[in-house]
Amino acid sequence: MSKVGSLAYRLKLPDRLKIHPNFHVSFLKKFHQHLLDTARQQTQRAPPVIQKEFEKTVLKILDHRTMGQSKKNIRTNYLVHWSGESEANATWERDVTLWQFEEKLDEYWVVREGVTPLTRASGSSGGGGL
Repeated sequence: MSKVGSLAYRLKLPDRLKIHPNFHVSFLKKFHQHLLDTARQQTQRAPPVIQKEFEKTVLKILDHRTMGQSKKNIRTNYLVHWSGESEANATWERDVTLWQFEEKLDEYWVVREGVTPLTRASGSSGGGGL
């Protein structure tokens, strides 16, 4: 670290950081070795994403509902009729938790809309251009 002018310092930064090394004193604070907290040096990572797995299988998707006000927070829930359960015991499940039953979701949309959903990549190699 070296002083650059009366109100700025040039810091020694790791090469991987692609930022200018000069900082105004208002962005800096004095380091105190005796107050060093080892917990601050630990990086905080988000917990790993745990995909929900169901022990039962989907018998049929009965309905869906879309929730959210904008494209950013929109989500779809499906009313799922589970095997071994009555239709009255169907439960609402988030679309992202039904990753194991994608074929049942496809079947639901084919029956409901008469088209296959565009959520999966096409297996064809054609371009479909002009």
